[in-house]
Amino acid sequence: MQRYFFHTQTDTRFTDQEGMALETPADARNQAIETCGQMMKDSPEGFWGSRPWTVTVTNFSGLVLWEISMDGATCAPALA
Repeated sequence: MQRYFFHTQTDTRFTDQEGMALETPADARNQAIETCGQMMKDSPEGFWGSRPWTVTVTNFSGLVLWEISMDGATCAPALA
């Protein structure tokens, strides 16, 4: 198993020092998606109007493997 690290950036940066041992790269990509969902679930109001949020997945040596960027924009409703 390889260890993957899931660093997150919202209004603050969290550097994952522990990582997670996963069997395949596909498992790591799936975990990145789950991490995004959990971030938005934990702070839905903080997501809107903030800077884009990211989850950056690295390997043990710090090489960036994947990055997911989430950006929400509030748009005015159309007038009837």
